[in-house]
Amino acid sequence: MRLLVLVPVLLVVALFPVRGLAQADEREEIVTLTEQIRKQPAKTALYLRRGDMYRAVQNWDASQADYDYARALDAKIDDIDFLKGRVFLEANWPLSAKVALDRFLTNHANHVDALVARARAHSKLGLRAASAHDYSRALELTPQPQPELYIERAQILASGGADYANEALQGLDDGIKKLGSVVTLQLAAIDIEVGQKRYDAALDRIEAAAASSPRKETWLLRKGEILRDAGRPAEARAAFQNALQAIETLPPARRNVPAMAALEKRIREQYNAVK
Repeated sequence: MRLLVLVPVLLVVALFPVRGLAQADEREEIVTLTEQIRKQPAKTALYLRRGDMYRAVQNWDASQADYDYARALDAKIDDIDFLKGRVFLEANWPLSAKVALDRFLTNHANHVDALVARARAHSKLGLRAASAHDYSRALELTPQPQPELYIERAQILASGGADYANEALQGLDDGIKKLGSVVTLQLAAIDIEVGQKRYDAALDRIEAAAASSPRKETWLLRKGEILRDAGRPAEARAAFQNALQAIETLPPARRNVPAMAALEKRIREQYNAVK
């Protein structure tokens, strides 16, 4: 399923050095923790912390081993299955993640992070109904849930085809009602409508979203793409033209930033490609 997300290129590039520095800090902390463990080999908190750091640098086996050792030292620690389930999920071992999270949730049925993790494991395993159920339960328990949870639930439902599209859309609309006109939720709903070839419904959502947006060019671009896919080329060209006109109203300082320049280039390419 396609989600239209425009991210400034410079921002993406800038994140890589930051992540590299973070991993360097985490590896340095692993060295420090290892030395502390050498001096205090029976201190469970050190193994738990080092397990977290190994997880952060994606050393899955070492992370799992530290969690297991912490539990061997103190059988009363009751969140090891959650910690291991999260490691298994991030390592892309969804069946192992499900087994660990099932055990944890037996005694912690309302643990939101564990429900979300198991929902994602269920999704990877193709267990659509179980995944959607876990997402729904997590959303019920979270006063201010992140939009991503609504989107992930909608995506797993929509993967079942037309029979599940309405349920997926209802879930997104519930999110919009609770969180407001969040762009990512609106885009996800539009993509599901388009995926089901409900072009008029998708266009209605575009109009509603654009009406509350101070900038129209991105919505006009998406409108043009939908009209093109619907076999309405003249209307598509008009939408792309309106998007370009919206960009032309921007002051040069805003129009020339990399993200806006890339958007303008994309709109022109789409405009020129419509026959």
